Amino acid sequence: MPNLNPTPISAVVITRNEESNLPRCLRSLAFCDEIVVLDSGSTDRTRELAAELGARVGERPFTRYGEQKAYAASLASHDWVFSLDADEEVTPELAAEIVSLIQDPGLKGIWIRSRLVFLGRVFRFGRESRVRVLRIFRRSAGDFDRAAVHEKVLLRDDSRTVTTRNHIHHFSYPDLEHYFKKTHRYTTLGAETLAPRTGILRAMLHLLLTPFKFLQFYIQHLNILNGLEGLVWSLLSTFAYLLKFTKVILIRSRR
Repeated sequence: MPNLNPTPISAVVITRNEESNLPRCLRSLAFCDEIVVLDSGSTDRTRELAAELGARVGERPFTRYGEQKAYAASLASHDWVFSLDADEEVTPELAAEIVSLIQDPGLKGIWIRSRLVFLGRVFRFGRESRVRVLRIFRRSAGDFDRAAVHEKVLLRDDSRTVTTRNHIHHFSYPDLEHYFKKTHRYTTLGAETLAPRTGILRAMLHLLLTPFKFLQFYIQHLNILNGLEGLVWSLLSTFAYLLKFTKVILIRSRR
């Protein structure tokens, strides 16, 4: 890709069977000087689509999310790295803001605001639409941790960061089939992380708190203001909470 910015930036995306999401994601990254797609065994047209859309494609067997994203970042040609998930999209307003922000020579990282798009609705309310994630960083100042799930970028303590005004759109679950597949994978990873430090009695206590979790998701987190989709999201989030701690109990009981 041609050098588009006074300060170049590399976008990195990890993938596995993302042919339905990837075109939207990569087209929104057209403002970047380079796009690197790191695939982990896709059986659909993910790699072919990535190449057709101008990305440099690499392959690596998936291990942990943190390890995969750290390896993807290591493939970038530029110091500034923007890590975007395949089910996310950069709005034009955010793209312009990012290009402006990275011109600051003292800046080391940029926190991005995110809004959930669920069943076609952009959530203006709810915890998922108050999220900010450190997705843009100088490789010379930090890197991803090696977490199995919920990975994050770790910067030096003296690193200066800013938060964007604009949002990425997170198309996490286009339909319920995708929701249940993804939730099964994430709750398994979450349970495996929690099990070593969470006993069976404590996990059972979490199960007893499940009705209160629904009230937290729906009322406290303001998903009640997201319409019918907010109600469905709250019910499914409660189910995911229940499933994760059920898996913790199963893991602990087998030891």
